[in-house]
Amino acid sequence: MSAARIAGGIVALLAGLLLGVVVVLSFTGESVVQPEVSVAAASGRGEASPVVADEALSARSKLLDDRVEAGQTRGVSVDTDGGGRANLVFREGVAAPRQLTSSWLTIGEKEAPILPEARRIQGISSLPYRNAASFEQPGGRTWRSLHNDQVRYGGSWVIFGVLATLGLFLFVRGRVRIAEGKAGTTIKRFSATERANHWMTSSAFVVMALTGLVILYGKPLLLPLIGEAALGDLAWGSAWLHMASAVPFVIGVTMMVVFWLFHNIPTRLDWEWLKRGGGMLRDDGKNPPARKFNAGQKIVFWGVTLGGFALLASGLLLMYPFLLFGYGGMQTAQLSHAIIALLMIGLIFGHIYIGTIGMEGAFAAMWSGWVDRNWAKEHHSIWYRQMTGEVRAQEPSSAEAAPGERGP
Repeated sequence: MSAARIAGGIVALLAGLLLGVVVVLSFTGESVVQPEVSVAAASGRGEASPVVADEALSARSKLLDDRVEAGQTRGVSVDTDGGGRANLVFREGVAAPRQLTSSWLTIGEKEAPILPEARRIQGISSLPYRNAASFEQPGGRTWRSLHNDQVRYGGSWVIFGVLATLGLFLFVRGRVRIAEGKAGTTIKRFSATERANHWMTSSAFVVMALTGLVILYGKPLLLPLIGEAALGDLAWGSAWLHMASAVPFVIGVTMMVVFWLFHNIPTRLDWEWLKRGGGMLRDDGKNPPARKFNAGQKIVFWGVTLGGFALLASGLLLMYPFLLFGYGGMQTAQLSHAIIALLMIGLIFGHIYIGTIGMEGAFAAMWSGWVDRNWAKEHHSIWYRQMTGEVRAQEPSSAEAAPGERGP
């Protein structure tokens, strides 16, 4: 078995295990608020003491659950001390811990209407922007629930799911080889300007992806490992580096549109390419015909272009908060930004895989700008014939013709 297949099997196994953990957590995790920092259950004289203490804390926590339904808490009697049998241990450094917890455990008359009812509380604020006068807005509960549960877990599904799929495909399929072997002669595919723009865009995206993942997953994953001070510095630096990297990324995406827009206009030829799997499942080199970019590359192009400009729009709203929208608009922008970015990360994983280990000869296209002639004939036959002048002898039908086709 080749080294590539072994590597694919290892990636598939690790990513699959992590995906399994995420799936279990996403269905069994509780998004309740418990004062773990200041109070915890401890064993006492009775064996039931820690169990009762946990139940007492959970009873009040469920009242503060973000997923509470209207009317759920009103008129409900809550056992706040486990019938006097709960044994609670308070951590050091907490002022008046027992009074704090007793107040937290007890639901008061003033609190009851706030929990179930979705209403906004506003007042007078001296801060110089309109949203400062909103002291409580229940939409924040929905946003926090979506952000902490669906988006975080869903993003993990995308990342580990794509990695597991690609690793398994490499393990089963192996690398896509050049059927006729390398010709030993090359043909120019991309100019130096195109390649420089590609690497600038991809490097900026990698930086934004890594810093964005720190911002999204830093608190649940990194905080227990590196502590608050280190995470604070890392998150602060990540936020600024994230915004700075957006500049070369947007410039690069714009230049990609200028360079390659006409090459990426969909045609009926692309549908045929997709129906035949792009030749990824066969080794005889009889791949579906393609021009400079095949259907798979067009999907990446439009995903990066549309997704990139969507990230720009939502990112600008986050960089200049409340400039155009209130809390609802800001929450929508933040969730949209995270979801689109996570989907793009999954898309780019596939792009990187095909362009490196997945397909023999593909990496040279963006590294040196020259590709092996046999590779070009097998994967981009129409473009190859046009570049070599063979198109006169094998002219494609009018149904396959697309505007703007030209050499690099």
